[in-house]
Amino acid sequence: MLKLTVGVLAFALAGSAGAAGWRSMRIDASSEDAFNASVTALKDKLPRVRKHVFEQSLKDIWVEGMKAAQAEDRDYTVGDYLREIDGLGYKEVVEFTDPTGDTADRYWDQAYTAFYGARYQRPASAAPRGSWYPDPPREAGQSRFGPRAGDPALNPWQQ
Repeated sequence: MLKLTVGVLAFALAGSAGAAGWRSMRIDASSEDAFNASVTALKDKLPRVRKHVFEQSLKDIWVEGMKAAQAEDRDYTVGDYLREIDGLGYKEVVEFTDPTGDTADRYWDQAYTAFYGARYQRPASAAPRGSWYPDPPREAGQSRFGPRAGDPALNPWQQ
């Protein structure tokens, strides 16, 4: 019985460690070599679609940094880029240039379509994640959860 308990506990701990693996990883941008190693390790742990979103987000950070530097009439160096992303995790990188998540959703849809085909693509009419759907119109006195227990619409024999 003790062996079974230890085995189940070890399995549970191993499963939880793997699930939080890429979520807890951070970019080490103390040097270019450390940056390359940490980004490669993080990308290796990510699922395919998240890897695509992560790569595109890293590019966006570079492009936004270049635009900001041009607006200030200065050069944007690799050192500037590394200072901006040092210590960031997956979520922070993805939300760095667009905290609303709209850009990440677009990259997610592109990756799903590329990897799995159009059948998994979110329809254009679908509202983005996290949006609020209004209740459908209803008649006066009708509950938003449907007809009430005493309504004839619910039981036509009850008249």
